[in-house]
Amino acid sequence: MRALLVTGEVSAPESGGPRARAVGVVDGRVVAVGDPEEVRARLPSGAARLAAPYVAPGFVDSHVHLIWAGQRATRLVLDDVGGLGELLDRLRAHAAANPSAQWLTADAGFDLDGRLPSAAELEAAVPGRGLLLDRKGHDALVNVTALRRAGIGPGTPDPPGGRIDRDAAGTPTGLLVERPAVDLVRAVLPTVDRDTRVGWIRAGQAELLRHGITTAVDPAVAVEDLDGYAYAARSGRLRMRVVAMPLGDALATDAVLDRAVARTGLVTADPARLRRGPTKLFLDGGGSLGTALLSSPWPGTDGYHGNQTLSVDIVHAHCVAAAGAGRGVGVHAVGDAAVDLVLDVLTDVDRRAPIAGLGFHLIHAYLGPSRAAMDRARRLGVRVSAHPALQWQVGAGLVQRLGAERAGAANPLRAWLDAGVEVGGGSDGPGLPMSALFGMWQARTRQVRGWPDPLGAGQAVTAAQALALFTTGAARIAGGPGTGRIRVGDPADLALLDVDPLTSDVEALRTATVVTTIVGGEVEYRA
Repeated sequence: MRALLVTGEVSAPESGGPRARAVGVVDGRVVAVGDPEEVRARLPSGAARLAAPYVAPGFVDSHVHLIWAGQRATRLVLDDVGGLGELLDRLRAHAAANPSAQWLTADAGFDLDGRLPSAAELEAAVPGRGLLLDRKGHDALVNVTALRRAGIGPGTPDPPGGRIDRDAAGTPTGLLVERPAVDLVRAVLPTVDRDTRVGWIRAGQAELLRHGITTAVDPAVAVEDLDGYAYAARSGRLRMRVVAMPLGDALATDAVLDRAVARTGLVTADPARLRRGPTKLFLDGGGSLGTALLSSPWPGTDGYHGNQTLSVDIVHAHCVAAAGAGRGVGVHAVGDAAVDLVLDVLTDVDRRAPIAGLGFHLIHAYLGPSRAAMDRARRLGVRVSAHPALQWQVGAGLVQRLGAERAGAANPLRAWLDAGVEVGGGSDGPGLPMSALFGMWQARTRQVRGWPDPLGAGQAVTAAQALALFTTGAARIAGGPGTGRIRVGDPADLALLDVDPLTSDVEALRTATVVTTIVGGEVEYRA
């Protein structure tokens, strides 16, 4: 029998009245919450002790690319480059440091004042070797060699749901818009072995545990990554709870994903550590990229409403199949038109049998969703995975694209909550702050990077609502029994903190420290 006494003021969404000051744990589950002496009396003698100023439920991230976070730690990151010259210099240096690599990849969330490098410019920096610069999991920039290896030329048609950007003469510029176009190049990249993927998982989970996150919903998990997760769980390398959302599309149908899950052995993993989650679908682009699907055209364009990555028929087929199997679907839908399309599909699916409680949820849903859409989501039982850190990063850019009023209405957390919709907080990391405490700070302050004042202050939430976003709210999207709270009988997932998410000054959240992270009664991180 393993017993643990954790002392500190308990900060939980359900806190009310006198605050508890101790949590008792036996064999990975909470057995007592209350006064330290009373809790101690419920534990066997010799129980280990841990103390911190505050004790919160282990945080839940409803949308974090855990395996991408581990991968990011091993490759070049170019998000912060300030100009074309710096970008090309850093690429040259990276190529020189990796002389045997025939393919080079990097994260490239830069803007460069609206100008993107051409395939020819990238080729000059990395001649004769394939180069792919990933733009937030949606678009990519590639060099001439990469285009040639993928067989992309003037006569190559745009794949359904994607676009090969071209100059006036029809020659590809090197910009590939949305995943179907990027996949043309990804298809010819070298394969990655399972041990490497498991290494990415271990690195990604270490970063999340450092932030007190005990459950992560990893969206857009490719089939080969499912295998990595299954092996990590079976071999005891998964030290937190993960909900893996298989990535579906036109070819990766629900039946294909079923076979992949069975083949990789994910169903044989301990469900307390690894579970299959809702299917993930990409319906539109991104707000910061100017490709989200809007009901009105993007300002400054020739009637461009954004990118629709999947057809309604494909989304419908996935949702019908998942609902029939008792599962949900999480749909990436940023723009208001995309949100409406998803809700149209789910309204039809719901007529066959109620979908509430199956795991259907909107991902992002932050650019102009109407009150009517919010009311429909509530009636259907559709949840929202929302990401305050994303608004912090892209808010100023949205002001430039849409104006301050529309940008301020983005990520309408309070409106979703006021409409009675269940909302779960997430980071959408990597490339964004993955700290749940940072997410709470942004949700309460509405501060954004590079902007002097709160953006959309009317959409700020309370301290209790912010904490619930990253505990009980996100846990509902994750679907794990008893996570995101501190109650007798629940798994002992705890985050020991040096600030109180409920009563400390809001600015303290931005620089707060997670002292210890406990998963199932086991200490998995200690500062």
